[in-house]
Amino acid sequence: MKLNLKKVRGEHGINDDLILSYNTQQAAFAASQQEMFAKIEQAISKTDERGKMPLWDGYDQIPNYATSTGPASKRKISQVRTGRGICQFYAWLAAQKKPETILEFGAAFGASGMYWLAGLAVSGKGQLVSFEPNVLWCSIARENFKLISDQFLLTAGTFEDNLALVSPKATITLIDAIHTKSVVMAQFELVKQVSQSGSLVIFDDLGFSDDMWACWQEVAG
Repeated sequence: MKLNLKKVRGEHGINDDLILSYNTQQAAFAASQQEMFAKIEQAISKTDERGKMPLWDGYDQIPNYATSTGPASKRKISQVRTGRGICQFYAWLAAQKKPETILEFGAAFGASGMYWLAGLAVSGKGQLVSFEPNVLWCSIARENFKLISDQFLLTAGTFEDNLALVSPKATITLIDAIHTKSVVMAQFELVKQVSQSGSLVIFDDLGFSDDMWACWQEVAG
């Protein structure tokens, strides 16, 4: 699956050349990691078989959210995971950049995190610092992470309440938690505080709502 990769900040983004090289390297990288990727997808399938589980109760504090998040709302991993193609890109990115720290929030059931860990295993260094406030989901993510690597620090809490845990400063960050402009923009400001110069920040689910697309337009403008 080729990704639609393009520059969004002119000619000066220091990560442009690396990211734009992915499609030419994708097939070889996927072949080299075939066994690991199959292991991750098997873990995801087994997690999916456990069925739907309650959402984090903190969603009750978010007004006018774009999807149902009431007390009875539940999700399973197949409903919230990032697609396989994007996840493999994450693994490749970690392998290429060899970061000291990858920052991720929300971990959910651990699908993306397993791929980040696969990339860190290839790089031979670094750690994933991940946050998931849903205690039940976090416990499952921890089980899944352990199947891949021990190069992680997973916290059952929010990123906002635990900035000091992001050390060394992040080289790559995935913002994938509450998908509203106000929340994400506030998180982005905090991410800047715990990131190295020239770090890469990934915003997930831009198509989640008009509000999230407006968020991206402000970030990329």
